[in-house]
Amino acid sequence: MPNEITIDNKLMGYIALFEKVTHESLRECLETEDIVLFIVNEKKIGNIFKYNPEVITILKERIKKHIIMAEASRDLLTMTRNILFRYGIKEIHINWKEGQTDIQVVVAQEEIGRVIGKEGRNIKLFKEVLARYFPVHSLSVKQ
Repeated sequence: MPNEITIDNKLMGYIALFEKVTHESLRECLETEDIVLFIVNEKKIGNIFKYNPEVITILKERIKKHIIMAEASRDLLTMTRNILFRYGIKEIHINWKEGQTDIQVVVAQEEIGRVIGKEGRNIKLFKEVLARYFPVHSLSVKQ
């Protein structure tokens, strides 16, 4: 069950823009200083790119931030892969222990900084969105 989220006017604008550009409803929208993360419903991302292959470019030009679009999933491994797809994931290790779920993602050395982000903002965002759907305790990255 997703945690409660507050949607301000800026996020409402991002959601409206996304739906106008893609003609698809949006499941969730989160942002950091550098990134806007759009989560779409399962099996919808293909349609978005099929009808508008330039959707990321259009959104980036309008919002002036990096755009990540990921498809939701009922499976933790799949959703983790979907959210971190752009970083060239090599492996994902999920450890379930005593009611806690820890995820470790392996990426190329040159991608580690991008996954973590300035002051850890990106990795916190990715963990936050995963924790809204699954009982994720931690998300870490290594090479």
